Amino acid sequence: MSLKEKHKAKVDENEKSHLKNGINRKKIVLNNIIQLASATLIFILINYLSFSDYKRWDLSTTKKFSVSEETSNYLKEQLDQKVIITMAFLKSSKIRNQLKLLLEEYTRLSDGKIEFNHLDPVIDKARALEISNRYERQIDQNCLFIEIQGKAKKLTETDLLDESGRFFTGEDAITSAMLAVTEIKPKTVYLIAGKGKLKSVNNRSADKELINLSKKQFFNLKELTLGNITKIPDDADSLILINPETDFNLSEVSILTKYWEEKRGSMVLLLNPSTDMPNFYPFLRSLGVRVDNKYRMLFSETTGIGGAQKVYTLQSKILSANPITSSDGGKITTFAGQTCPLSIAEDNEILSSKGIVATPLLEADPKFWGDLNHTESYPKQSDEDVLPNPNPIYVAAMVEKGGSEDESIKINSSRLVVVANSTLLDPMPTKLNVEFVMNSINWTIDRQDRIGINPTHSTNFKINMSAEKYQTLFYLVVCIIPISALLFGIATWSARRN
Repeated sequence: MSLKEKHKAKVDENEKSHLKNGINRKKIVLNNIIQLASATLIFILINYLSFSDYKRWDLSTTKKFSVSEETSNYLKEQLDQKVIITMAFLKSSKIRNQLKLLLEEYTRLSDGKIEFNHLDPVIDKARALEISNRYERQIDQNCLFIEIQGKAKKLTETDLLDESGRFFTGEDAITSAMLAVTEIKPKTVYLIAGKGKLKSVNNRSADKELINLSKKQFFNLKELTLGNITKIPDDADSLILINPETDFNLSEVSILTKYWEEKRGSMVLLLNPSTDMPNFYPFLRSLGVRVDNKYRMLFSETTGIGGAQKVYTLQSKILSANPITSSDGGKITTFAGQTCPLSIAEDNEILSSKGIVATPLLEADPKFWGDLNHTESYPKQSDEDVLPNPNPIYVAAMVEKGGSEDESIKINSSRLVVVANSTLLDPMPTKLNVEFVMNSINWTIDRQDRIGINPTHSTNFKINMSAEKYQTLFYLVVCIIPISALLFGIATWSARRN
């Protein structure tokens, strides 16, 4: 081959090589463009899916950022009206972030039925003035407005905490306010008066505890003296009797019986075991609950100083197979004062034929027994006593007449709660006892949606650290860890360059 032909062949080969390289570059560029476009599209789709459909996990130990199943069901299935919630809280509030997250969860679960707005009234004064004028109420403290069809409820920061300020009761208060606003007429509970005095300590008593509950749970509380009337008022959704020291007369029993039978009435009874009520107890027996007030729940404890001592402070297990205490099943509550046993006619055919169902709520600790001779100095179990074996001893019960086994079917029914102890709301009551009474009232006034919403413990953690340890931690976080990361990055870059 001549030199000219070799040169031409080499030129042709170079041209082919350049052409091939050009095609390869175009393929690489096209491939990079496709990869970049695909990555961008995937990024957009992932963010869209995560924004529109996501799962939320509450990893806190107390589940303080979650709502109860009862509230969740209410928001998803029963709430059918538009709700506007406006939170006017200072950023310095200790519960602001927790409340904001809770209300965001309400909004998410409501599927668009709740509109949530929040503001700092000090920073956004114009918006605060607008809200104040809209609801005709002053924003003079941290508060929350819940509006449904023009009707509004105002909750303050105090309303969202328990009396001690340690427990966050926001879900309880907010759901109760929403239920109260949507109700056609406000619920009314009558406290039966004129049957004895209530214990008072430091200006606190059971009736005042009940007043506090009525304010937080949004029901009207009124007093009622049976001796002055011939029938229970028409607006009575429930009656509550606390610590009766005298029996009802036959006329009063007749009034209560008519209320129960004809008006589908409801009652919550906190009975005093020391008070014999021969006129009233037959009414309870006809409903499947016998008050065995001849006995007292106690156990004998031997101490090294005083020998054997009687212990009346009763510990009871909360049962879960009922709508009142299902959320607290298995917990142990304590009753001060004296308690007597209750005999409950469960699965009674005669009562069932009348539509009456009696169910136990609280079971006494097995170490307690119902002592007949409880006035003796050193009580001992005998065959005359009510013993915890083989059957448990119950100290609280619920009765429903005319109800439905299907909870989704709403039927007006007569409802009754009986507790064989009168001290549940005595001054400085326990949280569980207050919750039990409140759940009982909510059940009798047909607010099952409110039952089972428990408060969240607002926990603050404080770490005590010496100055030396604090200095070590400071240098570790501010200096050593960042410098180590920088050196590792430089070493990686150098290795890749080489």
